[in-house]
Amino acid sequence: MKKLILAFVIAGIFAGSAFGAGLKIGALTKQNMSAEEFAEFIKSQERNFFGWKIMNTNHSFDDTFVYFDTLTAMIMALNAGKVDEIALPSPTAEYTANTNTGAEMCCALHSRPTHLALGFRNDETGLRLQRMVNEALASMKSDRKLSVLTAKYLGTPGKSLPAAEKFAEFPGAETVKVAVTGDLPPLDMVAPDNTPVGFNTAVLAELGRKMGVNIELVNIESGARTSALISGRVDAVFWYQVWEGVNKQPDVPEGVLLSDSYYEWDTFLHLRHFVR
Repeated sequence: MKKLILAFVIAGIFAGSAFGAGLKIGALTKQNMSAEEFAEFIKSQERNFFGWKIMNTNHSFDDTFVYFDTLTAMIMALNAGKVDEIALPSPTAEYTANTNTGAEMCCALHSRPTHLALGFRNDETGLRLQRMVNEALASMKSDRKLSVLTAKYLGTPGKSLPAAEKFAEFPGAETVKVAVTGDLPPLDMVAPDNTPVGFNTAVLAELGRKMGVNIELVNIESGARTSALISGRVDAVFWYQVWEGVNKQPDVPEGVLLSDSYYEWDTFLHLRHFVR
């Protein structure tokens, strides 16, 4: 994979920042910016952050983004030619390319570090859960449990279907409802029967054990993360994307509390439809 990204980098260096008519790029719905605002956000990063734009396709500052509430809908739009490319975090792009015979990687964008964090309501319960989760995450980092789970579940995206992690049960203890989406595999993944599996279940199961609480998973679309949280349907959301060093977060609305990061990447890969 590193060799593939390096090839994109070399191609980008020789190709320059070219480029023809703008492309339609699919992306999962951001929770704090419209598709038009997100396009401007990306353009500002391209102008101000060296190395953001590395490509071998006909991108331009006229590129537009089209939002999708689920990964499935986005892939269907790509295969139907309704968008030219889709942009995904590198593990999700690898997973999608390995499991969808019509999709291939076409460019890599080296970005600011981007993190995943759990989200909570800004109330007494949310503040308490934020503190408990951060303490548990610190323990998972200290004892290297998080590193082990990352290597186990994210090492070969899309090569096999991981098992669901077993959750401990604490009779009489608090139950925390956590939204998962399945729209960011293998980071947040559900099996074909809609059962959450893999990294999301492994991280949440370990958090539940360290916190001494029961974890109940609630399947939602990624586009409905914040509405599910604010409405009280769930107590926490498994992931929000958090960009380092930006004034406004595209995916984190004001009033949503965040945990510390449990995963980080700095490369977004684009996929295009390819008919073999």
